[in-house]
Amino acid sequence: MKTGSLLFAVTAMLMLGACGPVDAPAPEVAAEDLGQSTAELHTCTNSCSSTGGTAISCTGNSCASASNYVVCDGQYTYCQQQPPPGPCADFTLRCPGSTTILRCPTTTQVCMEWTSCSIRCDGVERRCPTPGGTVCPLR
Repeated sequence: MKTGSLLFAVTAMLMLGACGPVDAPAPEVAAEDLGQSTAELHTCTNSCSSTGGTAISCTGNSCASASNYVVCDGQYTYCQQQPPPGPCADFTLRCPGSTTILRCPTTTQVCMEWTSCSIRCDGVERRCPTPGGTVCPLR
């Protein structure tokens, strides 16, 4: 019986020794050889010139760009639309004694001539450049 136990113990030790740690592959072995894959990131950009908005971009494993959007890894980003021009888009004032012309931004909703040398665009005054000491009269 002692011989059988001894034989069993030797066999068990040999089996455990064969199940030791596995060496890591050499650094020069490619990831594909190990069944792994690596992906390169790509960046897509859209100038948004078709909508007049600001440029957009995204980065991902796969990307594409169309006239009004970019898509990376299935996530869409759309170009923003420029706001329509407001009723004051063409409002101007020629500064007296100068070639300067004051304009309100195209999206301005409320505009008016404030003095003979200034305009108001949505409550913000814009003044003509005037020489020192020049006073613009109220109208």
